[in-house]
This record gives sequence, C-alpha cells and structure tokens, in this order.
Amino acid sequence: MIKLVQMTNAGVAGKFRNLFKAREIFFHDGTSLRRLTIGSRVQFALAVTALSLLLWSIFAAAQLAIVAAGPSQADIARMEREMESMQADVLTIKKVAQARYHLTAREVRRLGLDPDRLQEGVGGPLEAVPATRVADPNFKALFMSWKRLEKLEQGTIAIPSTEPVHGTAFTSGYGVRSDPFRGRAAMHAGIDLAGPIGTPIYATADGFVGRSQWVNGYGNLVELDHGRGIQTRYGHLSKSLVQEGQRVKRGDMIALMGSTGRSTGSHLHYEVRLDGKAVNPVPFMQSSNYLQSVQRRAAASTPIAIGGPEAGTR
Repeated sequence: MIKLVQMTNAGVAGKFRNLFKAREIFFHDGTSLRRLTIGSRVQFALAVTALSLLLWSIFAAAQLAIVAAGPSQADIARMEREMESMQADVLTIKKVAQARYHLTAREVRRLGLDPDRLQEGVGGPLEAVPATRVADPNFKALFMSWKRLEKLEQGTIAIPSTEPVHGTAFTSGYGVRSDPFRGRAAMHAGIDLAGPIGTPIYATADGFVGRSQWVNGYGNLVELDHGRGIQTRYGHLSKSLVQEGQRVKRGDMIALMGSTGRSTGSHLHYEVRLDGKAVNPVPFMQSSNYLQSVQRRAAASTPIAIGGPEAGTR
C-alpha cells in the first residue's frame, strides 16, 4: 500500500509557480472583445525590476542619511593629516622658489643690472583664482613667490650672455683709450674683436632688429633691441644679414665682419647699452652657466618682451 505525504517545500514551490503563472486579460477595443496573455517570464522580469528599484531607493536613502550625519571622526583625522601634508609641500615649494630667485638675482647683479629692471612689464588675460585659495596665507605666499621668480627668469631672456663672434682676437677694451685716428684720449663705448673679413657675427640675446643701416663712425651697423631697455650694437660690418623689425634668437647669424666706417682693419665693434648708455660688454660675455640655463628654460616657455628708449649714436 502506497501512502502519499504532502511535502512542505513542494507546497511553497507550487505557490511560487502559481504566483507567476500565465494570466489572461480581456479588454474591449470598441469593436470586439480581445484577449491578452501575459506569460510567466514577463511577470518575473517586471517583478525583478520593481525589486531592484526598491533596493536602490533603500540604498540611496541610507547614503543620504550618512551624508546628513556628517563625516566620521576617522574621516576628519584623515583630512587633517592630508591638510598638514599639503601645507608642508607648499612651504617646501616656496623655499625652492625663493632659493632660485636669490640665485638668479645674484647673477643679474653681478652683471651690474638691477633685478627689478627685468620684472617690468606685466599683463595678460584674467584668470581668476578661487577666493578660498587666495584667502589661504600659505597658498598666497607661494603664489607670490613663484610669480616673482617667473617674472625675473623671463626677464633674463633680454640679457646678452654669449660671444658675438668665435675664435677672434680681443684687440681693444671698453673705456678710455688712445684714439687710433687722432692719437688722443677718447671714450671707447664697446670692445673690438679682430678677425678676417666675412667672419660670422651672432646675436647675443633674443630680440628685434632696431636698425640695420650705415651709421657714421660705425659703418654698416646692426642694432638689436632686447627689451627692458637693453640693446646690443655690431659695427664695421662687411654685410648685414637681417632687416629692421626682424625677430632674431640668441645664436642667430646676423652679419659678417668687415672694416667699414671709422676702422683701421677688419674687426667687430660690439656694444651693450642700458637705457641708451654704453656699459662694459665683457661681463655679459662671461655669463655663468647658471644664468644661461635660466635663460634657456625661460626662452622655451615664454615670448620675449620688447621696449626701451631709443639710443643715440656715438
């Protein structure tokens, strides 16, 4: 004799299947009675979607409750550590900027230049800084230190810092000397570097050609304007290779050596002028490696600025 026993699991499974069994819906479209069948798979998909939306709503509500409650003590401690680390980094960067500024300013002063001269001329598009950052004294100090350094390094581009000609003989220095034509004391506003006619002459700093013409005394002259009131002159040339208004870079060949004008033989007369007044070019030709590296870095990232008074002739 076989005895049938009803299993509880079987009853639950049956109820679950009955929950999603196919259902028929009847509706009237205005002309006839129609029947629509909704299968178990469609019902199951709709149920899963509804459950997912419910769970997501519960999770979002929990997150909002956590945010409303504010950060935990552990979060506050972590943020404080990050802030202290950030402030330490700011101070370190500020010290680096100040050290670089003082080194650059020292090299500029060694040439007899005031570092403030190289920081003149400001402008550019407005880029607002968030008020919260400007209000931070550490950030403000770092910003000002770095901008001061940046302006000084950009200004060094205007400093002549290389030889205008290679492999030549130094024949006459800057200052008072015996004039070769009159035989009496006269001021020599530059230096003379002797060499064969046609020896290449190079620009000693970035700039624009202010003059490329015949000037009494100088003969064929090229005058470069480097901005910040700094100029260089190249005289007695056999030929100029540049034109007025042309932009040149440090190391560009601008002319050929000659003996035009008030000259006794083939040589280059080279001058450096500040605000129209001649100064000794020799220290500029002996610029340190540090200053030259600053100039290369600045030239790679910024355009040159031009300006300054028009210089007279000698």
